[in-house]
Amino acid sequence: MKKQHSFILVFVVSCFACDALCVKAEDTFAEMILRSFPQADRNNDGVLSAEEEAVVSQRVIQRYPQADQDGDGVLSETEKQDLIQKASQRGKKQRPGSASRSGTNNQSTDALLQQLGLKGELNIEYRKNTKQQRNRLDFIYPKTKVYEQAPLFIYIHGGGNTGGTKNAIYNRSSWILKELTESGIAVATIDYRVFGAGEELGFHQLFEDCKDALRFLAKNSDRYGIDPHKFITWGTSAGGSKALVTALTESDFLPGENAGPETEHTVIGAISFYGATTYLVPELWKKRLERFPTRSESKAEMMFKPSHGMSIEEIKKLVSADQHLKADSPPILLVHGDTDPTVPIELSEHLYEVSKEHNSDVKLVEVKNAGHGFKQVRGNDAAPSMTWDEAQQLVVQQVLEWIQ
Repeated sequence: MKKQHSFILVFVVSCFACDALCVKAEDTFAEMILRSFPQADRNNDGVLSAEEEAVVSQRVIQRYPQADQDGDGVLSETEKQDLIQKASQRGKKQRPGSASRSGTNNQSTDALLQQLGLKGELNIEYRKNTKQQRNRLDFIYPKTKVYEQAPLFIYIHGGGNTGGTKNAIYNRSSWILKELTESGIAVATIDYRVFGAGEELGFHQLFEDCKDALRFLAKNSDRYGIDPHKFITWGTSAGGSKALVTALTESDFLPGENAGPETEHTVIGAISFYGATTYLVPELWKKRLERFPTRSESKAEMMFKPSHGMSIEEIKKLVSADQHLKADSPPILLVHGDTDPTVPIELSEHLYEVSKEHNSDVKLVEVKNAGHGFKQVRGNDAAPSMTWDEAQQLVVQQVLEWIQ
């Protein structure tokens, strides 16, 4: 077994510290392992079984815990894809057509858009004066002309506020992209600054970036042919909390680089998949604290600290959706796994209860037998009550309902 662990350790180190590893951004996680370390195929059948892949995944998490962005102890498909992209970027210098610093590979994205018959503009810089150079977005034009000014669907990625990229929508949610654009709806997917990337940040600045992206899109609505008063936001995990706050706040909330009357916009609906709804009620986070005590403590130290003359409590209020919910707020759809240990479902239940007090339009869909990302719960043979494909269908159905 020592030999097995030894080569996996080499694999992890190579991914993040060696320029010689031959990894392609379009590889699957299994292909990356087999190409670089065929020893992982312990039965020599030329295929990496689920068990063999799980062994590698666990060793990756042990040696490089940041790879497990949502802290659930398992590498999701999105986390594996991010790992692949980081490894591929280590092996080559940045050049036109290679992966950008925001994590999106233009060539693979172009190929997908071409396959779907779509046109888009990639890596549009919506904010310039930041060190991370992550303030970019992709804009995908509607495939079908239905509206004079197209409604705009905006995706905000997850990643535990320390990672993730805007290309997650291409990796796992391309069906949503296809269906919405065929219905005459434009799609944007945005990157924002994250912790641990060489820039001292206050937690509110991650939300500020998302608001700035919406302001930029509103300011350029004529250029893109979109209606600035028909925005819909959707986010997963950490992106879910940002999708809610960007929808529930005024256009000039958390002012950034984009300002002025031409940046006015209206969000007509928001969807959060397993996202946080408040940081002001500690008992709602009990399950996470019990499951990941050390990681939760270190994350809290990183995220919650005084910044820009504001106290920790003031920042928590700014980034908590329950503090912005009102009777006239846009409708909200919350979708959450009932046994999620990373972002407990109690957080979505909390916002649902708060909505009753304000007479707000909030709907909660509980996914049975599901953990974070709607993954099957360990030790439970029952399958989640909703597959990812069904979750995508729910998104499209809700977006069309709000627009029509």
